[in-house]
Amino acid sequence: MRAQLNALRFALRAALGFRRGRPPLAQEPKDALFDYLDAKGEHAAALKEAELRARYRLEPLAACSTRFDYRDNLYVLEALETVVGTHAFTPRSPDGALRVVDVGSKNFNYAFALERFFRRYGTAGGGVSLLGVEVDGHVVYRDLYARCDYADAYAKQTGNPRVGYRVADFCTTPFEEPSDITTLLFPFVTRQALVRWGLPVRFFEPERLLQRALETTPQGHLLVFSQTESERDTLVELLSRLGASTVRSVPLRSRLVHYHEAADERFATLFAIH
Repeated sequence: MRAQLNALRFALRAALGFRRGRPPLAQEPKDALFDYLDAKGEHAAALKEAELRARYRLEPLAACSTRFDYRDNLYVLEALETVVGTHAFTPRSPDGALRVVDVGSKNFNYAFALERFFRRYGTAGGGVSLLGVEVDGHVVYRDLYARCDYADAYAKQTGNPRVGYRVADFCTTPFEEPSDITTLLFPFVTRQALVRWGLPVRFFEPERLLQRALETTPQGHLLVFSQTESERDTLVELLSRLGASTVRSVPLRSRLVHYHEAADERFATLFAIH
């Protein structure tokens, strides 16, 4: 029954294509940002926040964001640093920009972290071009703004005109140029998770999704976050069969988000595409 309702609701959302326009982003104070931790943990998290803020110039984000969104961006930055290490990504486009596609971007509230990270880790000094792709971008929130409205606001907040967002099915979307890196933050590898998120079961095609990621990122890299070690192992097996190799896989045990206890089984994995 839930799967059938998902299909109906998704079809209605897609048909309406509701957009209200870019919303104003809320600002919340960042004092006592890690007050869910004990004193020692709070001190360590505050030091890490200061380090990331300086390294990635997060002041514009800190000055205009909710506590939740700010911590989520810190979490993504820490995770990316942990899995990428000293690895460098070489752009192949003539303009020297590192081309990144993020698949399953939801409302793209972590766009700032992705843009800042890959701007730093590109090797040619040409900046970064970042595109978020989300199949279900017309979900309407309680404030009557759509998911894609918020995504546009988060993309705009980066200050980089080459950051964008597209409501589309990644598996069937043509791209003018190949990407250097494709990121998939917590892709669905079980049907149950996809149904709980509200998507029709026809979108549960993990092997097709990964194959498409490899096709659009020739000789590049995939960066994948997984909810559990079991999910990570499933992805490693699938991608190995499809022609990608594992560069590095690390557990994500951050204390920079308030839901850290529920996220302690997560993994980040970097794959090279041959």
